[in-house]
Parts: sequence; C-alpha cells; structure tokens
Amino acid sequence: MNKYICIHGHFYQPPRINPWLETLEVQDSARPYHDWNQAVNAECYAPNMSARILGQSGTISEIINNYEYISFNFGPTLLGWLEEYAPRVHEAVIRADQKSIQRLGQGNAMAQAYNHVIMPLATERDKRIQVRWGVRDFQRRFGRRPRGMWLPETAVDTASLECLAAEGIEFTVLAPRQAQAVRPAPDAPWQTVDENSVDTRRAYKVLLPSGRSIAVFVYDGQTSRAIAFERLLGDGAALARRLRTPFDENPAEAQLVNVATDGESYGHHHRFGEMALAFALHALQSDPGVELINYAAFLDKFPPVWELRIVENSSWSCAHGVERWRSDCGCAMDPNRGWNQKWRTPLRQSLDRLKEGLDQVFDRQGADLLNDPMAALEEYADHFEGQDPPAGQGFFAKHGKNLDPDRQVKAVKLLESQRWAQMIFTSCAWFFDDLAGIEVIQNLRFAARALELARELGAEGLEDGLLEGLKEAQSNQPRKGNGADIWRRSVAPARVDPQRANAHAAIVGLLNGGELESKLYCWRLESLQHQRRRNLGLTASWGRTRVWHHRIGQVTELAYGALHIGGHHFKAYVCPAEKAPDLDGLEKAIGQALRRLDSARLKSLMRDAFHGEVYSLADLFIEGRRQAAELMLQISMDETHQAMARLYEANRDTFAYLKSINVLLPPELWAMASTTLRQELVSGLKESGPGPLPARLEKAAREIKALGLDVDSPWLIRALEETLARDVESLDAAQPDPDMVVHASQVLDLAEALELKLNLWQAQNNFSRMLTDSPLGDDGLKELGRRLNFDIR
Repeated sequence: MNKYICIHGHFYQPPRINPWLETLEVQDSARPYHDWNQAVNAECYAPNMSARILGQSGTISEIINNYEYISFNFGPTLLGWLEEYAPRVHEAVIRADQKSIQRLGQGNAMAQAYNHVIMPLATERDKRIQVRWGVRDFQRRFGRRPRGMWLPETAVDTASLECLAAEGIEFTVLAPRQAQAVRPAPDAPWQTVDENSVDTRRAYKVLLPSGRSIAVFVYDGQTSRAIAFERLLGDGAALARRLRTPFDENPAEAQLVNVATDGESYGHHHRFGEMALAFALHALQSDPGVELINYAAFLDKFPPVWELRIVENSSWSCAHGVERWRSDCGCAMDPNRGWNQKWRTPLRQSLDRLKEGLDQVFDRQGADLLNDPMAALEEYADHFEGQDPPAGQGFFAKHGKNLDPDRQVKAVKLLESQRWAQMIFTSCAWFFDDLAGIEVIQNLRFAARALELARELGAEGLEDGLLEGLKEAQSNQPRKGNGADIWRRSVAPARVDPQRANAHAAIVGLLNGGELESKLYCWRLESLQHQRRRNLGLTASWGRTRVWHHRIGQVTELAYGALHIGGHHFKAYVCPAEKAPDLDGLEKAIGQALRRLDSARLKSLMRDAFHGEVYSLADLFIEGRRQAAELMLQISMDETHQAMARLYEANRDTFAYLKSINVLLPPELWAMASTTLRQELVSGLKESGPGPLPARLEKAAREIKALGLDVDSPWLIRALEETLARDVESLDAAQPDPDMVVHASQVLDLAEALELKLNLWQAQNNFSRMLTDSPLGDDGLKELGRRLNFDIR
C-alpha cells in the first residue's frame, strides 16, 4: 500500500465564559440556541458523532462516528464545555481516539496549544505554558501523551517548534505557504518552494538550532480550500474522488494526501457537511487502493527523510504572516466594508504591557508563596474547566510554602490571575474587523478579571496603564469610541463580587419563594439566617450569608435585605455583616409595614438598615434577569392560558358550527383556539406513558383538523421530538416493551395527523445505539425503524 489519505479537522470555539462566574452566559446572537457553543454543537460536533450514510432510496443505511476515521484536534476550552454540557459528544470524541488506536496503532487525536494564542507573538514563558497546559489537558482526557500538537492558525516560528520538541511533541501540521525550502538529504542543496510547488504528499522534518527535530506535515492547500470554501462538501462521492486525485498513478514511495480545515466545515459552515464526510469516509474505506490513516500512524510507517525550512512568523489565515494579530495588514472578514484595523496594534501592545506587569506580580509574590511558581502554574491547569479547586486536592501540600488558609487564598488568586492573563491573548480578538466586536470584549473581560485579582494582592496602577493604551485603539464605529470607552461601557460593569452574588441570590429567592440558592455558578452561599414575609403583592426577605468563591475559597460574611413591591420592582440591599442591624428587631418593623402595604416604609427600613450597595433587577447576571422575566411572565401566561381555555370550552360547539357553515373565525378567536389546543397537546404528551396516547390528545387533534387551525409551533414540535426520543431510548432490541413501541408509533401518528415535520435526529441516534446491542427481530420495532427512515434490511 503506497496511497494513504488523512483528513484533519481543527475543532475550536473561542472561550466565551464569564470569568467572574466561570460559565457561558446566554448569547442572543446565537438564537434559537442558548449560546454559540450550543449552536455549533447542534450543527457540527454532535452530528459528526452520529453521521448518516444514506442508501439509494434515501433511507439511513448506517450511522457512523466520523471522529473514528479522521485526524482531529479539539481546543481544550471547547472540550471543557462539551464535557459539561454535551457529555455524549465528549465521550464520542474520546472513544473515537481509542478505536483509532485499536485500528491503526496510533490515536487520531492531536493536542492544541491551550487557548489558541498566536505562538510566534507569545513570550518564551507563555509558549511553554500554552504547550504544557495543552499537554496536561490532553493527558487527562485521552489517557495518553499527545504525539502531535496543532498550532493555532498554524502560526509558526522556530522558537515555537523548539518549544514543541522540548515537550516531546513529535509533529505538527502547516499550510503550503509556510514551507520555504526542502531537500531530500542533509548534504543535498536546498530547493526553494512555495505554496504551489511544495510536495504535500510526504512528511518532512525540521532540524532545530537546539539539535532537536520535529516532523511537519504540509496539507494539500487546493483540496483543503475546496472543502472549506468551494462547496466540495455538497457531494460526498465528489469529495472521495477529489481526495484520490493528487496521487501519482503508481507511486514509487508512499504518498499521503492530507487535508486540513476548520472542523466546523463539516456541518456548521456547510449544512450536512458531516454526511458528505461520512459518505466519503465509507467510500474510501471500501476502496482497496487507498488506506485511511492518521498522522502519527503514517509517521511510524514512514519516518521523514526530507528536510524542510519554515517561513518564519507565518500562518494559514494571513497572507502577511502573523500581522493579522498585531497590525492593520489588510486581512479582514469583510474588506469591502471600508473599515481599518489600526486598532490591532495598540490592543496588542496594551495587553503585552499588562501581561508583563502581571508576570512581575506573579514572580515577586510567587517566590514567597510557592516552592516553584512556574511548576505550580503548569500543574494548576489540572483544576480548570470545572475540575475541583486545588485546596482540597493536595496541591498546596506539594507546591505551597507552609500556607495557612489566608496565604492559600493569596496563592490561588495569584494563579488565577495568571490563568486569565493567558486568556487575554486568545487569537479571535484580533481576527475580526472591529475593536467593538464581542471577541475583543471577551478578551478585555479576561484582562479585567486578571487585574482584579492582582489588585486584591496589592498590585496597583496596572488598570490605569491599560486604559491609557486602549485610548489609542479606535473603533470603526464612532459611537463605540475607543478601547477605554468600550472598557467602561462593556467590561467594567460585568464584574462580580460577593455582594453582587448575594444580591442576585436574594432577588431570585424572592421570585422562587424559597431559601437562597446554595450554588450560584462558581459562587457558594451558606445561609446563616433567613426570614421571608409576604402580604398580597409585597414580599420582603432579609438575613445573613457566608459567601465564597468555589475555586478561591475566600469567605465573606454579609447581611442583606430584599424587596419585591410588584411587577419588575425589585431591590436588594447588601452590606458587611458587622455593619448589619439587629435583624430580629427589624422583623417587627417590616411586619407592620407589610400589614399596612406601605412600600415606601419598607424601602426606607431596608435602606436605613443596610448601609451598603443597592441592587435592582438590572444588576442580576443575565441568566438571572432572563429567569426573573420568565417567572414573572409565566404567572401572567398561566392565568391567560386558563382564561383562554375556559372561553374555548364555553364556545367549543359554536366554533365548530361556524366552521361547518364556512364562517371565518375572527383572528383573536382563531389564536385562542390554536393556543388552547396546542397547550392541551403539550401537557398531554408530558403526562403520557407507555401504551396508547391519551384519548384527550386524539380529541384535540381532531378539533384542530376540523377547525383548520395552525399549531405549527416550536414548543409543540419540541415536545413531540423529546417524547419520541425518550421512548426510543428506553427500548431494548432483544426484549422491546410493546407498550413503548405503541407509544412511540402513536407520537409519529400524531405528528403526521397535524402535518408537523419533526427532526428525528435524536430518536434515530437512540434507535441506532439500540441496534448495536442486539439484532432487530420484533416486527413492531422494525416498523418503527422504517418510520424513522432506517433501511431495515
């Protein structure tokens, strides 16, 4: 076998978490999804886990995990999100690497420099941290050391390759434009190459000044470009043919056709791209003339003989090297807009200066708190992405200098400041077209968190210096102003301290009628005293809490009072516990004001009692604001639905009669009937179980058809899809529950009767997983499979 094919996917999303809450908050631009990670997961990461291969009749002949047959790297921060919010996808990625080891002897997975910084622009210490953090995250997830590492944007210089080689990384992947010269042997003359002449069908080695070397694969630029930008993913058969094309007819030595693109090409950038990839993979596996392989396995079979010289400070997405991430080089998402990117230089310079200052704080204070500060920082990566805080894991027994609890808090703050300081260089902030973009704001929020922690350790003046530099960065949108304006408007207000966390919990507690939440993202709250009183439309609560950050552990005791005086009028008052009044004595005064329904007196009592910050609904974290709005609206909607249901029931016969004599219902009555019957279907589905659907659902469906109502709503469709997926997931191919088969079939009947088109993706996945455990024998189950679009043969 001399013909090998390797398809590489670089799967990555910018880290979008709120650094004060350590969670990804709702992003309205991603609607109907909660956030962009969720959106891209639904369109790409999850579909590639369960990619359909269709037969000639259009039915599903097979569902495969694409990750088992391609080379891939996932950004560590993205894998952290998948582990928490899409665990099945995370498990599928890990399992794919394990299966590729069984098939090829080497795993498909490559590591990545941790949070997608442009490595040639990073300092030597940051290069090392990025690589070591990436390696640690990879080892924890995949259970092995990585052999290859993806360089973000494939941005490369000799120092970065030295860093990879020093950490035991054996290979990386580059673009054709990053090859400067090649030679077949150490004593042969160098041959100058460019992106059109470099032979991408072999592995190369780069000899480094240290005496080490690292292997480099240069991907096929034309085919990769066709996949990413030229609609090659519109046809899986065409993709397979194109991947066979670059081979010599009878190569004298092994040739590797390898392509590399953003993994999001397969489903997110190109809808159903994962299906084209699955079809191509299936076709190539069936072809005895080629073999699918990953980079590590090819390297084992054919160690590189040819040498390569890189183009220093080059990348795959900037024709000017790495200037896209530090200057106005002309690269932009929309060059026709007429905007400039002069803001990139002062942004880069300002953050470079900030990082230098934060490093000085770390070196100075770290020497007092930690045995080996850099070793501690490297290992601290084990406590990112939802992992346990270091205090309870023996971390400080190994790294701390006899730390008491207070000095332990200082040590964590120091490490956390460095954690967020690394995140400020995530490449996406410079990639897009304007300073006011969400990617820049995200990086500046990371900077704000790093600064805040450093300031709590006594470092002053760093923020002033940053803002002076940001004034030189100007948005293309005049109303957005400069970087300092954006900081004050979009960054500083996002900060969260224990007082704000307590206020959020107090206001949400008024809404849900219970005690304060004990867990609020990365904050923990312990209620030391809590009282709640309500009379008609007025609600008051007050008490004391102990608040601490889950990771840092610093404890703050606070006193609070909270009021809801109707509608959206919420207030929370928070002050240090030692400044709090006699809360028991306050109860009597609040009780009198509530009995008199005296809201002005209640506000006065709270204001005088708690001499601290005052918070409103607008100060809640965005998820809390949405939750509050939903709770308030839900009360109104429940009352509205009940009233509509009563009206519909009272006029049911009249509606039917008017329809029978061809009299159109007024739009208001039409909407009322549609809403009432839709709600009846949704609630009935949630309450139903194995066996035939409740008669009330059939009755509602008949009335909908008889009246000609439109019930095509995402809520009803989602209820049908979730019910069907749940039913199929509970089935056992060897001993299927006949009542559950009936229930699932009747859910499909109901959708067909209402002429609603369901997304069967999850139900199909569940059916496919069931088939892996046992052959399909039951006739009812076979019929259900046919209705789910499977080729049961």
